[in-house]
Amino acid sequence: MITIPCDKCERPLSVEETLAGSKIACPHCGDINVVPRPGPAAQADRAAAAGFPPDAGPEQRVTLIRPALIRAHPFSTLGLWTLIVASLVGLIYFGMVQRSGPWGITSGVVLILSLAAMGTWKLISLAETLEITNKRSILRRGILSKATTEVVHDDIRNFQITQSFLQRVLGVGTIGISSAGQDAVEIVMHDAARPEEVRKIIDLYRPL
Repeated sequence: MITIPCDKCERPLSVEETLAGSKIACPHCGDINVVPRPGPAAQADRAAAAGFPPDAGPEQRVTLIRPALIRAHPFSTLGLWTLIVASLVGLIYFGMVQRSGPWGITSGVVLILSLAAMGTWKLISLAETLEITNKRSILRRGILSKATTEVVHDDIRNFQITQSFLQRVLGVGTIGISSAGQDAVEIVMHDAARPEEVRKIIDLYRPL
């Protein structure tokens, strides 16, 4: 048996030696702890060597990812901005210069709808986050209500990246993360920026 103090509550945890090098949840506070490998055979901390928070110790945020909606949909973004500028120009010209009521009202309505669409895109990007810590990946969805899915890095057995040709050029894609205990993919995030870099970061904390 190996006895270690919890990183968070400092209560002693006794685990089997076969779990050395893996991560366990503290039954008292729920914090994820890394069971150290005994003696000089301990693995080097690959994450710390790469300049990221160490694998061992208290849980720390490594990076936070939100959907890159503008980069993932460049043509829609360009069209929406064009519509905003055109409707604004139309509102000024027809409403203030020409004093044309119907055209001025139409331009104003289009401007309001375009700004509402842009605001909706912003809310979508704020409503979904993928937080990578040194112990787990956590997907959160929602602003008023929340839905959370998490996978401990030691349990990750499949990391998927799906990209079209244009997405590869723009550096975005869909990330899928699944563990050994689940047949389905637990974490799916669309329009994630730099998915290959996300995989490299998570691989630093996985038992490869």
